[in-house]
Amino acid sequence: MMNYLLPILVLTPLIMGLFLLNPFFPNEEKLIRRTTKGFSIFHFILTMITLLLFDFTNLGQSLEYSIPWINALGINFSLALDTISMLMVVLTSFIFIIAIYISKNLIKKSYQLYYALLLILQTAILGIFTSTDLFLFFLFWELELIPMYILLLKWGSANKTKTATKFILYTFLGSIFILIGFILMYMFNFLYTGNFDANIYSLDVSTMNNTLALVIFTLLFIGFGIKLPILPLHSWLPDAHSQAATPVSIILSSILLKIGAYGIFKFNFELFNETFTQLSTFIMILACINIIYASFCAVIQKDLKRIIAYSGIAHMGIFLLALSAMNEIGFTGAIYTIISHALISAGLFIIAGLIYKKCGTKNILKLNGIGVKMPILMNLSIPIILAAIGVPMFAGFISEFLSFTGAMLSDNKVISLLAITSVIISSIYILRFFHSIFFGELPDKFKKIYDINTHQKVILVAIILLILYFGIFPSTLTNIISDYIISGGNI
Repeated sequence: MMNYLLPILVLTPLIMGLFLLNPFFPNEEKLIRRTTKGFSIFHFILTMITLLLFDFTNLGQSLEYSIPWINALGINFSLALDTISMLMVVLTSFIFIIAIYISKNLIKKSYQLYYALLLILQTAILGIFTSTDLFLFFLFWELELIPMYILLLKWGSANKTKTATKFILYTFLGSIFILIGFILMYMFNFLYTGNFDANIYSLDVSTMNNTLALVIFTLLFIGFGIKLPILPLHSWLPDAHSQAATPVSIILSSILLKIGAYGIFKFNFELFNETFTQLSTFIMILACINIIYASFCAVIQKDLKRIIAYSGIAHMGIFLLALSAMNEIGFTGAIYTIISHALISAGLFIIAGLIYKKCGTKNILKLNGIGVKMPILMNLSIPIILAAIGVPMFAGFISEFLSFTGAMLSDNKVISLLAITSVIISSIYILRFFHSIFFGELPDKFKKIYDINTHQKVILVAIILLILYFGIFPSTLTNIISDYIISGGNI
């Protein structure tokens, strides 16, 4: 019975999304919003039940569900949860609650389509985190493009058409690389075993010659690297963030970047671990470039959302740096970075989105002294800003400490030292973000703005409590990750 939780978790958002699109469903904003909110709470409760039933001491899949799909080709509708995917599922469910709840007062048109697309997108992302069949994984990977493209195109800002087109072109290009890599793995497995089998855990890449392994590794690394993103494949992200509606930016930064990280972890790091180890120095150099370049770009940005976007690129560089350290501390830091960044970036985008809603601009040169009119938002922003800087007692500090410590324990200490300098740079652009909004002389045009409402306070407080919890009690996550490593993770 427990295994049926998996298809329920993955497919119910899609079913609810299609139900909202039903022409017989009343097109009333309150009803649509409340129905979606109620479902998101139900889904999160179901996710937490799954979490409580999950066996973190089992390296394999504590929960599995599989039914035949295309028998002749060995393709099945196969879902499973391991430790990392379980954490990603919980994170996804929580972030979608945040995005759905913050949509109130920020989304003002086509409510049925908007909330339906969010739920369809949720199914696509959950499918990516739980699929154990190569082609099912790819199906969900492609499904994610459709709702995100429409969300960018319909609810974006002035340059939304250009931004949505750029997003779809970049990510579709990445999908081509991934598909070619998957087909090569699938055909190699057939030639080696004589059986058609697309199950990820049935693939034995250890018998591949080094050249083929390197080709497939490179294809997958580029494909997932576009979504992460890795320089120079990153330019779609700042544009998408600056033009997207705030709830879409939250999902984009907190979850969509993480499917790129998850792909690199699941395929490049775990499946092709030997090749990853051989290339770890090169990957660490790429990560260092990502961190430093994105950090400097963030310093010179004037758009609030672009600052956060480049911060996200830098933090995904930290993830890659920690993973390429090839030790337990670095691995723990990499997974911690995924979760802490998701929470912190959600908070930062909410702050930026509320400021844009109240003031009509994201340009920091036009924002000053708003703390006088919005003291509650300013005070609630402080812990999120401190977490983004990496101050102790917050989740951001734990993730950076573990990641950089793991990197320093590797053989590439010079590269690691260069990457650590980003801590200083990040303090500059995050404090500039904070000061430019809340301090200085208040312009006359902003004297009639008002503070955030109770609804928005609750959302920010929920994020702050989690950031504090994972900063004060890091063993909640580190113990889980350590159990995964001890059980046989590729370190």
